Amino acid sequence: MKNWIVIVLLLCLHIFLRFSDMETKNSFAWDQVRDAWVSLDMIENNKYPLLGMVAKQNTGIYMGPAYYYFIAPFYYLTNLDPKASGIIAGVTSVITFFGLFFLVKKIFSFRVALFAIFINTIAMTSIGFDRIQWSVAFFPLVSLAILYALFKVTSGNPKYIMFLSILLGFSFHLHFTAVFFPIIILFSLPFFPKNKQTLKYALISIPLFLIWLLPNVVAELQSKNVHTENLLNYIGTYYHGFHLKRFLQLAPDAFIQFEPFLFPAIKILKYALVPIFFLIYINRNVNKSKTLCYLISLWFLVPWIVFSTYKGEISDYYFAINRYMVVAILAYLLNFIFEQKYILLRVTLIVSLSVYAYINIANFFSSGGDGGLKLNRENVNKAIREGKKINFTEGDPESYIYHIYTRKKQKD
Repeated sequence: MKNWIVIVLLLCLHIFLRFSDMETKNSFAWDQVRDAWVSLDMIENNKYPLLGMVAKQNTGIYMGPAYYYFIAPFYYLTNLDPKASGIIAGVTSVITFFGLFFLVKKIFSFRVALFAIFINTIAMTSIGFDRIQWSVAFFPLVSLAILYALFKVTSGNPKYIMFLSILLGFSFHLHFTAVFFPIIILFSLPFFPKNKQTLKYALISIPLFLIWLLPNVVAELQSKNVHTENLLNYIGTYYHGFHLKRFLQLAPDAFIQFEPFLFPAIKILKYALVPIFFLIYINRNVNKSKTLCYLISLWFLVPWIVFSTYKGEISDYYFAINRYMVVAILAYLLNFIFEQKYILLRVTLIVSLSVYAYINIANFFSSGGDGGLKLNRENVNKAIREGKKINFTEGDPESYIYHIYTRKKQKD
């Protein structure tokens, strides 16, 4: 009962830290404005997209459109007001709150799951990540769910191949780094059960995966394969082969998701935490523990190696694939310390987590934001009062707000 009370309290804190001051602390910039215009087209003009967001700016390669269909109802219910963006971000964060808890509980234990949602709730990096309304917000959860599905399959439950295929298809509607998942699955195949059940569920899973690609396939046929050509050209431009020097240069990025969760003085530990976790977990869990550690290692190695062959610009969120993996590892290590019999060690842990929570929450309250939607609204209202017109500019929040505020007059 006490554990569930803790979950409710953490959920309340999570909701407060994600929904409060949305008008000033949430971002409504290029990506969010693009999504708002797409939603407007769906609601007012009945234009239903077959393509999602651009996979990477100016590449001409597109993700699937599922995320647009997720956000459109929020804009419909708010009469296209941009406040829908903050609400979407908050609702997404609540979904990921429960998803993170459920998956970590299934993979590890109830208490490890509690530590995971505690870290994710109060860490400033998580608060900032969750307050951005974008498809990437779902990506860490889908990534962790794919790990869980793979772990179940490699543990002798081939029916999870169907779950895996659905998640894989959906991931290609969220971010282009979903290309890592087929590679990870390929390297996991030797651990799949070799029986008729595996073949049966694999065959059933093919259409479950392909249906997610159908909108892009239709769009590709309509465009006469232009997107495929763009993809091939992009690969030809930015692929330079594997170089050990580049691989070593990207070591800090490969473990960059650990950094925001650690105090500055101990960020160097990011290189040691995964091996430490492996040693502890294998020692405490003899059965099947090596398989899980192998899978987790793929989540860090595959992006690291693939990006070593890529000569384009790399951002930290390109490694969001292992974001919740990092949270789960930290939670497991914290639970390991908590389970030790030394009272002083446990007290030190509780005090340290209390200080960590205080610092992060204090940082949240001290961050004033950049004015956000509140400032945009004030500028638009001022322009309307002065009789000025704000023309459409791609990615400009004020041009969207102006259109929403004046659309009735424009129709008349």
